[in-house]
Amino acid sequence: MIRAVFFDFGTIFSADGEPLPGAGGFIRSCAERFPLVAMTSGRYAAAENSLKNAGVAAFFLDILSAAEVEHRKPAPDLLLATLGRIGFRLRDRNPIEPRECLVIESSLDGIEAARRAGMRSLAIANSATNADFVRESFTAIDLDEILRACAA
Repeated sequence: MIRAVFFDFGTIFSADGEPLPGAGGFIRSCAERFPLVAMTSGRYAAAENSLKNAGVAAFFLDILSAAEVEHRKPAPDLLLATLGRIGFRLRDRNPIEPRECLVIESSLDGIEAARRAGMRSLAIANSATNADFVRESFTAIDLDEILRACAA
């Protein structure tokens, strides 16, 4: 069962800073069901601005930057910090466990970090990974299909 979704900032946007096709719709679809957190290896302010410009910032509970942790990907530090932050923000008496998180990633190091953290992963536009799920684009994702597979 998935209870939270973590998005790598670089997975949402193309190299020219534009949201990838279908990214906004997929984010909205996830936000209707789960709390979302964005993670960035860059600066917090830049990520926040890009998310606002794309019209999706309001869907995220928080943004965490790799500057907040000691070790970068493939270490799981940022994902574990994100899990802690979402727990703090939600103040849920039934804490979210790593296996209940879906990490949306596009890098091999990010997929490895998710594996090390004990989280499920969905790789976008990257077929050469050991991700739990791989899709060529956001438009190719059937969220219900992925959720059923996670629940099995």
